[in-house]
Amino acid sequence: MSDTSNIELSRERIRRLLRQRTRYPFVAITNRGDAAIKAVLSSLPKDKTLLIPEEGGWISYQRIPREKHLLVEEVRCGDGKLSLEDLRMKLETRACSALLYQNPGGYFAEQPASEIYSTCRDKNCLVIMDVSGAIGTPLCESAAADIFAGSFGESKLVNAGKGGFLACRDEAVFRSIIFTEASDPVILSSIEDHLENLDRRISFLTQRREQVIRDLRDFSILHKNDLGFVVVVVFSSAEEKEKIINYCQQNSLEWTECPRYIRVKRPAISIELKRLEESR
Repeated sequence: MSDTSNIELSRERIRRLLRQRTRYPFVAITNRGDAAIKAVLSSLPKDKTLLIPEEGGWISYQRIPREKHLLVEEVRCGDGKLSLEDLRMKLETRACSALLYQNPGGYFAEQPASEIYSTCRDKNCLVIMDVSGAIGTPLCESAAADIFAGSFGESKLVNAGKGGFLACRDEAVFRSIIFTEASDPVILSSIEDHLENLDRRISFLTQRREQVIRDLRDFSILHKNDLGFVVVVVFSSAEEKEKIINYCQQNSLEWTECPRYIRVKRPAISIELKRLEESR
């Protein structure tokens, strides 16, 4: 069998796994998560507005639209969750091509996905949901988007080190997107392996998150009852901040300080549990 045939067989095995996870029939594997987002945004009209969240998104949401010369506006959020009221206002007052957002927002805030989708459908606005932090969970099975996109890079749920995907429910939407599929056999093998071990990784990260939330129960934790893979702890003083950081250092947990666009725009420590590697 030729190398080309082997690569296509590998891609088809990955597509099958992704169809099972997303319940969407039309799937493509890309070289990076950003490549999937870039391909989707390249299909949008330039005379309409792309909506993105004001926080809890990914850094590419701000960069790629500028590169594509798209009109962009941010939808207000409450600690990483999109405001339905502001979304409705934006949709009522301008022609919007699509909403691009992440679920869970910032990897810690479950979005009102069904309401978001129905609101956008009423205004013929496509919904592009980034499920890098949701694949393998109920948040990726809600059918509350026209397009799913995701990354398989480092510190993602499918942490294959490289690669991404897009999935559509509608064939016409899928055919309107121009993309280049991943063809490196090493990358494809890693993606397949990590997809097959996804349930184990989610269980591992969930257990660690529950432990951190128990340990820090005396602090203010954002959306602690939501599905998530980071823990965002708000601080109101230098002393509180130091205690949270000391906890992370004592438990060998990586952390970042907010305000940050990809988490939340207020003072907090984000404990980056998704960077943990489970032993196999």
